[in-house]
Amino acid sequence: GVVTSADAQRLVDLGPSPDAQPQDAAQFRTLWGDRAELRRFRDGSIRLATVWGANAMPLEQRAQIVPRMLAFLLRRHFGVLAQPELLHADDQSTADHARPSEAIGDVTAESAGRLFSLSSRIVEFASTRDLSESDTDRVTFEAAIAGFDQLQREVKALEEKLPLRVLALHAVAPGLRYASLAPPKPLALAQGRGDDAYVEPLHVLVEFTTSNKWPDDMAALHKVKSAFLLRLAECYAAAHPSTHVDVSSRFFGYGAQDGLLTGASSVQLAGADDFDYERDSFVDIRHISSGLTFRLSVLCEPEGALLAHKAQEMVRAGLSAQADALQCAHRRWLRTTQWRAMHHRQILDLCQRHHPAASLTIRLLKRWLSRHMLLGQSVGVPDETAELLAARVFTDPWNGLAAPGSAYAGFVRCLQLLAEWRWTEDMCVVDFAAAGSADSEDSARVASARRVWTTTDGLSADAYATLQAAFDAAIQRKDVRGALRIVTAEDPNAEWWGTVSPVLTRRLQSLARASLQTITDCISLGSDSTLPQVFTAPLTDYDFVIKLDKDVVCRQYEQPPASAFTSDGVQSAESAPRKEVFKNLLPSMQHTSQVNVKQHANVFGQSDLVGFDPVALFVRDLVGVYRDSILFFND
Repeated sequence: GVVTSADAQRLVDLGPSPDAQPQDAAQFRTLWGDRAELRRFRDGSIRLATVWGANAMPLEQRAQIVPRMLAFLLRRHFGVLAQPELLHADDQSTADHARPSEAIGDVTAESAGRLFSLSSRIVEFASTRDLSESDTDRVTFEAAIAGFDQLQREVKALEEKLPLRVLALHAVAPGLRYASLAPPKPLALAQGRGDDAYVEPLHVLVEFTTSNKWPDDMAALHKVKSAFLLRLAECYAAAHPSTHVDVSSRFFGYGAQDGLLTGASSVQLAGADDFDYERDSFVDIRHISSGLTFRLSVLCEPEGALLAHKAQEMVRAGLSAQADALQCAHRRWLRTTQWRAMHHRQILDLCQRHHPAASLTIRLLKRWLSRHMLLGQSVGVPDETAELLAARVFTDPWNGLAAPGSAYAGFVRCLQLLAEWRWTEDMCVVDFAAAGSADSEDSARVASARRVWTTTDGLSADAYATLQAAFDAAIQRKDVRGALRIVTAEDPNAEWWGTVSPVLTRRLQSLARASLQTITDCISLGSDSTLPQVFTAPLTDYDFVIKLDKDVVCRQYEQPPASAFTSDGVQSAESAPRKEVFKNLLPSMQHTSQVNVKQHANVFGQSDLVGFDPVALFVRDLVGVYRDSILFFND
């Protein structure tokens, strides 16, 4: 039968009742063998069922349920082996045990059939060489989000000791919305300290209740914000003595360039993370229970109003240079505190509530961009723009197709979007409102999934007309000119993340076309031998290549595992099947078990360095020196 995208994520496949339907139950047992088990459900019914995972199963593993079911049935009844292997070791033995008498084929024979699965093969590129197979059940987005939720409770418990009550903590890190290249990796903490080649800070904004006592001088306001963070750090350290807490300033070690929006284009200098406020402070908390490092900043509403007011004063005074600087600072403040927080909620809602396949699709797209040295940095595609590209194929499928039900389908449609979209003539809109039009109840959402994702329920005709008018005005101003430009109802002028240059857009189109052709060839030949070419950058296209010493590249372990570059199902020991996580092994228990996650000492012998990436800093310096004379690309 045909499986809908909603049913594809189901952990338990229900069968008949042995008492009420004995003949159907016998057929169900023959179909699934020992995989079929008798279970009592909450409504009191006793039915046969097949269980494919626990409630805590990560989203990317849920996406493999249907391929696993298909591989199991083909192996059990037809002697067909998956290539590469999709089944866990226990499933393989279960499928081979007591095969039906009418089964054909012999799984032990050299002539056994082969099931070619490009879908499961391409997912390997979203993993990293840093994580062993035994780690993937602990290093998950769910565990990171659970750690953030616990941090919220711990910070809010300090309210009586702080000058103002904590209103909310807003996560803005990709790792806390299922959108980073890999799930945030916890450290094996000892006395609140941990060491790794690269420790990624997860950015969080702390919002306090409003007050009219904030100073109206920018320097004084920043000092008050620093005092708030110092007090927060003191209180948190006192409440959690084993936690390592650091308070620092983003101005330390940075120049005047800060990765802001300049004009109509997004300028992201390498190493500047869009949170680089001059003279602004943050507090790093090494969270004991989750092993993650959270970087907290103060969200101060009066700061935005003060910047806007000062900019208007400079405009009225005719001081254009000062006005431009203050307007740029205000735009940066909006981007950091308002726009990114809203974007975070939209992507989290898309991945967590509506389309589990969206998370892995985003990661595959980012991996593809990163491997071609086109993600972020000075001339690349911003992380948020990449996430909007992936969101587009889920919120507004074209050619009469439903939304992708797997990460493989989503990734291929992202490549099609890049290869075929006419950026100069057509407006590209991401309609997050379509997702919100579904009922919040799971049953209603499942029942209406097809209707929600194949119509334009979100944007009204007037809202769409407003977006089209803004796009037409941009064409008249010659702001488009073939540049990759994505708008939303909240961002009709593509100001939030800027646009990708026409030159880079054309390169994206050519790479997407070549990647699609390679995938098509793999399918037609039934071989994945050329699949690694999709994630391999052609270095011959560059004028020169700077080779770095791998021993000082802190983030080299974030590259895809070596098994991803094998072909025709040949797997290394690192990609061997792993055991399933069951309901009695929950994330909280996994944290205390301290699974041996691979970690590496800092290459410079300096422990407790958070967010230190020498390669990104080196590229930032190169861009600062050569400006527009040279375009630097790096992975």
